Amino acid sequence: MSIEIDSCVNASSRNYVSFIIENPTDSDLWIQTYFLTFYRGVYSQDGKMVSRKSTRHSNILDIGEEEYTKIDKNSTRIIKWKADFFENLQFELNKEYYLECGYQPPHLGRKEKRKLKKLNIELLENQFNGKSDLFRICKL
Repeated sequence: MSIEIDSCVNASSRNYVSFIIENPTDSDLWIQTYFLTFYRGVYSQDGKMVSRKSTRHSNILDIGEEEYTKIDKNSTRIIKWKADFFENLQFELNKEYYLECGYQPPHLGRKEKRKLKKLNIELLENQFNGKSDLFRICKL
């Protein structure tokens, strides 16, 4: 998994990030979108954290209110979210930063497992992480 953001960001306007989730296997995978996290922990190029804030599902755009998202076999799925992470953060013009993201699978109870089995959904149980390319602040 990786995350993309524009390489030149205007901090005073609405920005978006895109989760890129690859499924190289020969079977469909499902993720529970609530557990797809976009860490609002923004890091400078040298790895120093600018902020520790994080969030779960922040205004999901292309999947609506679906509880589960299917990642087809041998495919890539892009999920685009609004990124309002410029509130309360201090950035410097033309300095480079990156974001981190991840998927933390939920702990499922018996009731939830039965529900998924009835829906014929095999939920991904592995945790994975990714990070964005470097971006810079072009306008504050």
